[in-house]
Amino acid sequence: MSDQLVAISFTNKGGFRFLLGAVYGHNDRRRRETLWQDIIRLSSLAMHRHLPLLIMGDFNATLYRGEKLGGRPVPDQILSDFQSCLLQSGLRDLERIGHIWTWHNKAVVSRVACQLDRALGNSDWFRLFPASVAEGLPAGTSDHSPILVRFVESPRWSARPFRYDNSWFLSAGYEETVVGGLSQEAIGTAQFCMVHRLKKTKRAIRDWVRVLPRTSLQEKEAELRDLQSELQGDMMSGEMAAREKRLAAEVNTLRLQQEISAAQRAKCSWLKDGDRCTKFFYDVIRARQHRNRIQRLIGRDGRLVTDQGAIQEEAVRFYSELYHQTDYPSVFPQLITKTLITEYGNSLLMAPIRMAEVEAIVMQADASKAPGPDGFSSGFYKRHWGILKAPVLAAVQEFFVTGKLLKELNHTFLTLVPKKEGATSLADFRPIACCNYLYKIITHLMCRRMEDAMQGLVSRNQAAFIKGRSIAEHSLLAHELIREFHKPGGMKACVKLDLRKAYDTVNRDFLCHLMGAMGFSETWVDRVRECISSPTFSVLIQGIPYGFFGSSRGLRQGDPLSPYLFTLVMEYFTCLMDIAVHRERIVPIYSRVSPVVSHLIYADDLLVLLRPSMRGMRELAAVMEEFGQLSGLRLNRDKSKVYFSNSCTLKEERAMELGVEKGDLPVKYLGVPLSVNYAKDRDCQSLVDFAQRRVEGWQAAGLSFGGRIELVRSVISAIALFWLQSIMVPLATIRKIEGICAKFI
Repeated sequence: MSDQLVAISFTNKGGFRFLLGAVYGHNDRRRRETLWQDIIRLSSLAMHRHLPLLIMGDFNATLYRGEKLGGRPVPDQILSDFQSCLLQSGLRDLERIGHIWTWHNKAVVSRVACQLDRALGNSDWFRLFPASVAEGLPAGTSDHSPILVRFVESPRWSARPFRYDNSWFLSAGYEETVVGGLSQEAIGTAQFCMVHRLKKTKRAIRDWVRVLPRTSLQEKEAELRDLQSELQGDMMSGEMAAREKRLAAEVNTLRLQQEISAAQRAKCSWLKDGDRCTKFFYDVIRARQHRNRIQRLIGRDGRLVTDQGAIQEEAVRFYSELYHQTDYPSVFPQLITKTLITEYGNSLLMAPIRMAEVEAIVMQADASKAPGPDGFSSGFYKRHWGILKAPVLAAVQEFFVTGKLLKELNHTFLTLVPKKEGATSLADFRPIACCNYLYKIITHLMCRRMEDAMQGLVSRNQAAFIKGRSIAEHSLLAHELIREFHKPGGMKACVKLDLRKAYDTVNRDFLCHLMGAMGFSETWVDRVRECISSPTFSVLIQGIPYGFFGSSRGLRQGDPLSPYLFTLVMEYFTCLMDIAVHRERIVPIYSRVSPVVSHLIYADDLLVLLRPSMRGMRELAAVMEEFGQLSGLRLNRDKSKVYFSNSCTLKEERAMELGVEKGDLPVKYLGVPLSVNYAKDRDCQSLVDFAQRRVEGWQAAGLSFGGRIELVRSVISAIALFWLQSIMVPLATIRKIEGICAKFI
């Protein structure tokens, strides 16, 4: 207990115990240093005793720059002190809902608001209470909002769908069970027979798992320790030595099973195999579940929905409506494209499928990727490829010959990933499609065959998903063009365009019509149409599927084919822009150090650079309108902005011609700030926050030293290097990131 932290131990009648820390941080930064040390000591005590720990209250400090509105910026040292405390203690935020601005100065003018009050938990807390949230309540007459920690019941695991576990192969009876299921014969098409085999195997595995002995690793380890203590009194006993050897082998097998299973669920592809970090994997799993859990939504009528049944209904209704088109044209004008795929290119696309192609795709797959509705991941296919390769090849070849997909094969689970913290609107979630792996083999094959053709069809304005093109070069070009703004030579403008629900609203009929105009054979276009038009969907809420509906528009994020098809759609925007530039309706910005570029596209990130004449702004608006009517990709005017050079006059009027708001540089493009001048430390704060958020709550104790090095090298350093390739990052920013990494390691 201290003047800033009171620790209370709670124990119920059943013997369950947890620690609660109540915080009231001092206003003075130096006085708060004792609070940070007290929190670290309390966290260490809870960790060594394996006790859940909840710390909540008024910390009188913010964790990130974005947690304060108005007033003077928070000094770096205050942020660093709090961040260092959380890094050393292994605590992380509970999900915040309700009133997130927990303090404000009650002023009418010169208002200041901060997130000073919060609730933090350790890994044992999130293991036992994964659905707990910190709700900010109305402040009333106070200047602080009370924090109420709520507990939400997690869904029953028995309701979750089947998912193949990569660690099952280590258990007795596994091989016989799987071989028996895959040997089941059926009469029908190759795809039907393959799906039949998988269904029989799933049923056999479920029956096998149901009767599989539940062996606890902790019990086996205790049994081994007891035996080794007993062996000290009779070291020459051969019988006890043999028993010790057998128990040690069982313990190692159980540890390996636990590690493989946890690594599969954690999906930490940056962590090298062989680095046993099971505790870290479980921390990552719990953090992801906590972040992605949907506990409340704003319904279509504007009311807050907290009942799980109502949340499920809202999600199913929202996405079933989103994926159904309403006013798309079915007849299209003759499309003008710059390049056409050759007859030889079409012959390569439709060449016979060879076993080597299919096998290469399966063997190179990441075994930890999430499975589709059938529950079988790529890890299952890799392990049993000897049995599966013949029926898989037959099913794939059948699709390329007939152009038909079995409906069950193209059923999809939609996993909802929040785009921002505390998302309550379904528009703020990204629907990621979990497709069956057999379907993904087919689309991976199609992607590989399209790779070479895409290089000739897609202009240099686009860099995403095209072999040989670099995001770093694309970002560097954008920065070079923006730096032209401060040079003499007339007015200049940069327009950052945002597309509303880009992937989800693509007009499929237009896409197929466009592919025909680009010279793709009718046979190939039919194969693409079958892949994108035949899926059915269910929405995953807390890991449980709900609803069943079809679709008539959109591309699935998670389908390997979607990025390539979306790139083709965006190429038509390039065609429209090039026509407008050729007819001198839009005048691009010219640079001495870069080619003439009117626009840059990376996936759904659009950047248009032009001379902002009134006519040019109207023409750009007309291009966006025509593109939106045909493709279904409409401009999101609320998130789009135009940025003018200082030499530009009548900025508001020019922005109105385009129909978007005027913004101020710097602006982020591909995650990096675009600015006329060299970036300042405050412009790069998001990079520092990224590094801090990556290590926050990832307890160093759960990773080996090599694992911590690999995290820094593969995750944090990779992003920092991308920034360094694009802009000159200030030395102060680099030192902050080095400090975060040094503390974590």
